[in-house]
Amino acid sequence: MQAPYQQNYALRMSLFYAGFFFPYGIYVPFFAVWLKSLDFGAEAIGMVLTIPMIARVIFTPLMAAISDKIGDRRLALRIYCTFYGLSFALITLSDSLVWIGLVMAVSHIAQSAIIPVSDSLALAGTRRFGLDYGRMRSSGTFAFLLANLAGGLFMQTFGDNRLIWLLVAGNMLHILFSMPLPIDPRRIDNRSLAKGTRLDWNQLKQFAQASFWMILISASLIQASHSMLYSFSAIYWNRIGISSNMTGLLWSMASVSEIILFRYSKKISARFNWKALMLIAAVIAIVRWATFPLELPIYGYLLLQVLHAGSFGCAHLGAMFFINELVDDEISGTAQGLYTMLTGLLSAFATTASGFLYAELNGLAFLSMSLVGLVALALLLLSGVFPLTRIRADERE
Repeated sequence: MQAPYQQNYALRMSLFYAGFFFPYGIYVPFFAVWLKSLDFGAEAIGMVLTIPMIARVIFTPLMAAISDKIGDRRLALRIYCTFYGLSFALITLSDSLVWIGLVMAVSHIAQSAIIPVSDSLALAGTRRFGLDYGRMRSSGTFAFLLANLAGGLFMQTFGDNRLIWLLVAGNMLHILFSMPLPIDPRRIDNRSLAKGTRLDWNQLKQFAQASFWMILISASLIQASHSMLYSFSAIYWNRIGISSNMTGLLWSMASVSEIILFRYSKKISARFNWKALMLIAAVIAIVRWATFPLELPIYGYLLLQVLHAGSFGCAHLGAMFFINELVDDEISGTAQGLYTMLTGLLSAFATTASGFLYAELNGLAFLSMSLVGLVALALLLLSGVFPLTRIRADERE
């Protein structure tokens, strides 16, 4: 018989991931299209899309560490989701570039920490109860898939300029689905919120390992190599004659492949360790972005989108398994925050560059992302030269 705290843990996490990734599945492929409908140029679009990534760099480590400090990730997520959902809604008050940029900056102070903290809570369930992280996370990808299709159909029916209303409504799901989140296992152990987790130098100095940072940077570079896809794929596909509905289908194919990967992640992890998964991701990213600008027929882009399971999914699982294996649960939120910070920093550079590169090169700009994947592969291979030790919550001088 399951312990009371184990019951519905996976279901509650799955619902939360679905609530978060539905609006994200609208934002990623179509937010740039909405900005374009406001007559913003490629450079301006790239700058706006960079703002959330800069917020991740500045605020994610702090917000993730706060969730570790108070010792209750569920409470932290409820606060962060409420702040994000309500503050992002202010974007509807004006269509000026300055106002949109300001709302993006303020709202993403909290949004930047939602994924690392929720991943930390989900991975705590895998440690405590032997749950399957990939299956929990796959519900988010399924919601992302539905959002891809819904966003394409919505724009086809109501126009690009009204997409923001669907996105704002979707963001309210953050608040709704944060309410039934499972109790933090740290609270099961009756740890006081007032005491929380003692984050001190003895703990934090353990992160100062060359191999740890090289691996995290490699994973972040692989994720950053998707920046051109996230920012300009819909615009690029539209330029070569692919409709919004078909763009939604292309994105849904990426989601389907990712769902399949996550559903079988436990079996995959038994065969491939975190490093093998990241190596696979880097190689696939190199091939995917080198092929993207060839103006392929529809079935060609469908195949490239299926590779999302490799370039994104394997990199994500590899990073999660790496942190889960190397870092104690009590400070896993901090580790997740560091990873998200790095991903935000490198993605910010890549997204800003994407705007300028796409303005000059159009589809050929995707080749630059292949070079990013190549650097990630080199770093990952070099990381094996340096020692790597477990990062513990109770480390002492």
